[in-house]
Amino acid sequence: MGKNEIVDVLVVGAGASGAAFSWSLASSGINVMCLEQGRWVSSNEYPTNRVNWELSRNKEFAKDPNVRNLPEDYPINSINSPITPLMYNAVGGSTIHWSAQFPRMKPSDFMVKTLDGVADDWPFNYQQLEQYFDLNDKMMGVAGITGDPMYPRKSARQTGPLSLDKAGNAIVRGLDRLGWHWWPSDAAILTDNYD
Repeated sequence: MGKNEIVDVLVVGAGASGAAFSWSLASSGINVMCLEQGRWVSSNEYPTNRVNWELSRNKEFAKDPNVRNLPEDYPINSINSPITPLMYNAVGGSTIHWSAQFPRMKPSDFMVKTLDGVADDWPFNYQQLEQYFDLNDKMMGVAGITGDPMYPRKSARQTGPLSLDKAGNAIVRGLDRLGWHWWPSDAAILTDNYD
């Protein structure tokens, strides 16, 4: 994009929402610029790729910008808040901290007053949002398997499920012995090429 190019829409912040919104507009032929105060973070830099991941997770990849104190961060005052900040100033925003678990809401989640007598029912239902869940899954790319009987029908997952490690396989064997239902969780981590 040229320095003097005029854009149709400027989106501030390339986190999960800003990036998805920008993608949606650009896919429709709209000229979009996404402005981000942070840098691109390569997945090779993530702390989980290093033996000393716990140290970097608590310093340069800390969830609190006051702890991280990187040039792109700004101090925040959360002393009087019961909520700990979860933010990251980079392309991808707080998804830098995200474990990529991608469970879809269930129809019952929209009817908590009716079913559980708490809060309020949502003013719309699962069926009204289903096409948007499918669109979001397609945009993100979701690894998993369709057919989980605990959920309504879903569109095909974009790639197969994440593989289980040694501990995961031990848990599966135990669940199978007990006759308990288990299913690999949907994850926004691709297990194969997806465009």
